[in-house]
Amino acid sequence: MKSNAFSIAALILCCLAFLLLSYIAYERIGKIASAAAAGEAPRTVVLDAGHGGEDGGAAGKTGKLEKDINLAITKDLQQILTAYGYRVVMTRTGDNSVSDSRNTIRERKVSDIHNRMKIVEAHGNCIFISIHQNHFEQGRYYGTQIFYSKNNAGSKELAEAMRGRIVSLLQNDNTRAVKPATSSIYLLWHAKVPAVLVECGFLSNEEEAEKLNQKTYQQQMAFAIACGLLDYSCGGEPEIVSSRR
Repeated sequence: MKSNAFSIAALILCCLAFLLLSYIAYERIGKIASAAAAGEAPRTVVLDAGHGGEDGGAAGKTGKLEKDINLAITKDLQQILTAYGYRVVMTRTGDNSVSDSRNTIRERKVSDIHNRMKIVEAHGNCIFISIHQNHFEQGRYYGTQIFYSKNNAGSKELAEAMRGRIVSLLQNDNTRAVKPATSSIYLLWHAKVPAVLVECGFLSNEEEAEKLNQKTYQQQMAFAIACGLLDYSCGGEPEIVSSRR
């Protein structure tokens, strides 16, 4: 009985938080549409679910592969942003790579990352968001980490806005600062548009891996990222009370 009561209470809190933030988002959609119509802000968002196909990415404690979690969160994010009025382009929509046919795994990986970059470049004045999961040898590390491209001033602002929402809505104890991408993150190193890579959590941390496997948490993560994008697009973050205690 206690377990059921707790589940119902948690569901009610999630619904209340969703209604509050949906109202805030609704207030901002008009501003986004006006800015886009005036040519002041990109309205196309390219979403990248990291890895795919034979490249599973990291593996969690539960055996769930990063590529699948990435795609689930990215699809949730696609639905939310489409509802907000953005034109959304996906680098992949299924369990596949984006590579051309190549002989070796290395050649296919290089082709894959280059083709993802071509998708971004083909959409000009857009925003690029890549979704990944983190992994480390030791299991004690946790929390979302966001990297940003140094090639566009808007990238850091976008990363900070997303971080702010994730911390206030999901991870009150997350103290990880946003970081500039190095050449090891090819897509951010070469992107000329506002671009971020969101490492949603650590699959090497048992508790966090369990959350990342849950559909509800995946949706919450996508919603927090979307709210961060709204804040960035409208040039500021509204004062709200955190929904997480």
